[in-house]
Amino acid sequence: MLIPSIFVLVLLPVPDPVVMVTAEVAVEVSRTDEVTQQQQAAATEAYEQLQARMEEAWDEYLAPLRDAKTPEQRDAVDLDPAKSPAVIFIAEMLKFTKDHPGTDACLLALGEVIRMSSRDENIFWMTEEAVETVLVDFIEHDGLQDLVRFAHYNPPSTAILRLLRGIADRCESRDVKAASLYSLGKLLGKNDKTRREGRDLLNRIEKEFADVIFFRETTYGQKVKGDIFELEHLQIGDVAPEIIGKEIAGNLMQLSAFRGKVVVLDFWGNW
Repeated sequence: MLIPSIFVLVLLPVPDPVVMVTAEVAVEVSRTDEVTQQQQAAATEAYEQLQARMEEAWDEYLAPLRDAKTPEQRDAVDLDPAKSPAVIFIAEMLKFTKDHPGTDACLLALGEVIRMSSRDENIFWMTEEAVETVLVDFIEHDGLQDLVRFAHYNPPSTAILRLLRGIADRCESRDVKAASLYSLGKLLGKNDKTRREGRDLLNRIEKEFADVIFFRETTYGQKVKGDIFELEHLQIGDVAPEIIGKEIAGNLMQLSAFRGKVVVLDFWGNW
């Protein structure tokens, strides 16, 4: 970020100094001006058009999988990664953030850039650039909650961790702070070296943000209970906790009865 420079020129006998603003200051001031409703509306319309084009491209790209009738046909589908809409549209999405700075749609586009670039080392610089823009221009934006709520599904890269730490440290909103701390705790919990810090963050959420809504009607207090249990009891090498239920025939079944045998547990769900 450029540091504004102000030159003061005093012309005697004028009693008050005349302040001369350099070009650098003028540029900096214009960047922080409040976005007008007209700019917001134009950015929103442009973003919706861009999203519609990208969704259409995804439909076309995934059509062979959708049209496959059997598992064998799906296995035979060979999608070209170079033709993925994530690859094709990411540069355009990043350009959109520069064309519509400070708008709500810009923040949405930055989230897309982060999501699409965080798994590709060749374009990781885009993640870094998007993260920097979020931390500088949107640190108090209400839309940050949606940006970081599911950020733990991204790889735990340096840029993603910096984003979550920066928001947690500087944002005043409890909703946003809870979301960033939760995603940060989840990501740190995946690594042996940072698991303790991740556990501490989840404990903090349970104490300070238990009443904050995570998603729909679920609070973070409810959400972290399962996450904490996972960190304490469901790590590789841990003894599986007891599971008691009924088998297909209706008879009582418990996991410990199979100790010493090879057991495959398949957890699944419908949404």
